[in-house]
Amino acid sequence: MVNKTVLIAIDEFAAVSDEPIKMLEQAGFKVLINDTKETLDYKINPEMYASADYVIAGLEPYTAEFFNEFNNISVISRVGVGTDCIDLNAATNSNAKVMVTSDKPSVAVAELCISNMISLLRSTFKMSNYLKSGQWVPIQGRELRSCTVGVIGMGSIGKEVLKRAHGFKSDLIAYSRTWDEEFANEYSVKRKTLEEIFKESDVITIHLPLSPETNGLINKDLIKLADKNTIILNTSRAGVIDNTALAKALKSDQLFGASVDVFDEERDPYPYGDLDNVILTPHIGSHTLETRKSMEVMAVENILMFDSLSKQSKISEIKSILSYINEHSVN
Repeated sequence: MVNKTVLIAIDEFAAVSDEPIKMLEQAGFKVLINDTKETLDYKINPEMYASADYVIAGLEPYTAEFFNEFNNISVISRVGVGTDCIDLNAATNSNAKVMVTSDKPSVAVAELCISNMISLLRSTFKMSNYLKSGQWVPIQGRELRSCTVGVIGMGSIGKEVLKRAHGFKSDLIAYSRTWDEEFANEYSVKRKTLEEIFKESDVITIHLPLSPETNGLINKDLIKLADKNTIILNTSRAGVIDNTALAKALKSDQLFGASVDVFDEERDPYPYGDLDNVILTPHIGSHTLETRKSMEVMAVENILMFDSLSKQSKISEIKSILSYINEHSVN
């Protein structure tokens, strides 16, 4: 029996722990690693994809053209939860299953949000830069406990943010297409419209997937509703907000500040690069030791579970594996 091949396309994998690689090797897979230190391009490195049965993916693009050319791929297991770089319809038509690492990034992203909320409210990042340039400029700040925190998107990450903001005794409001009444009652979260979120919040944090429904959802008209002392944070996807409108509002002091972790073009901070009231981070919402390891391990587990399906004969085992696959698949 020929061993199947797993391509690790993501450009940084197993840096925290070699456990994911060992899991694959112990299961008998041939492991092909992207050692280019760059985002893997199937047009430049077609031979790597052509020899693979399964792919562990990062943010590299998987288009309809890709799936037409590489119908040998059975699973794309994404390290993370976002799939806007993957043509899901094309994957389905190619019989390729797309799997994600469920809610693994939630805590790391939530902690980044809370830390940046406080840094923006206290202007600590500004004062640090002043001191480094030889200036002593104390800035009076605000406390999170006195703020109304508006969360847009009450999925797993949004809920983790709300839990932590509740600990600071902030007033909590949220907008979500689906509503968890039990959670909202437990953490005293009031349901609001998008317009109300922007009118009433001191802090607005966005936690939406990118989809046709959410693309450009946060537009200039909504941003204009916010008070000049409002701060906005986006650690979800760049496409859910009009970044040009947000940058314009920040530049004209229509908003107090912002924190941006995701950009229209990966590795390009435009249009925020020259603004001093914005905290910019290079898409590191989930980039902690704990979360990185757990996501990579789950990305491997996704492949192991899928691959084991054809080796089972017991109905109960088959049902259990199919349940797992359905839970972690997005197509």
